[in-house]
Amino acid sequence: MSAALQPKTPVDTVFGRMARLLDIKLASESDAVRIVVNGISTHSYKRVASKLKLSSSLVAPESTIRRRLSNNARFSEAESERVVRLTRVYAEAVELFGGDEGAALLWLNTPADYLPGQPAISPMQLSVMDSGARLIESHIRRTAHGIF
Repeated sequence: MSAALQPKTPVDTVFGRMARLLDIKLASESDAVRIVVNGISTHSYKRVASKLKLSSSLVAPESTIRRRLSNNARFSEAESERVVRLTRVYAEAVELFGGDEGAALLWLNTPADYLPGQPAISPMQLSVMDSGARLIESHIRRTAHGIF
């Protein structure tokens, strides 16, 4: 499909918010997969890290992040997957909070008891793992639909 025929992604959708934050074209899951496989740029990482006040340790060891940034190198597939996943969870949280990015960030960084028998953990920390992100996204959907 030519670029002129591509549907535009509204800014207030999850993909629109992700695209704006990553500063890339992203309108579907297939776009997200393409971005992960190709590796995100240092530009995209810096935007996400700044906006989400992201600890580099959630993506990769600090020395790896420094090396990627100093060499202006693309992030690996695994690192890119984590960044895209965290961006998606953030975008879904913003949607849950009616577009209030501050409220979404506060919630994402506030530890709570999501895992019975385990210490409290923030949704952001939990979302580093795929299964953790699915747990948080399920929590977001249930909350949005009033199911507690």
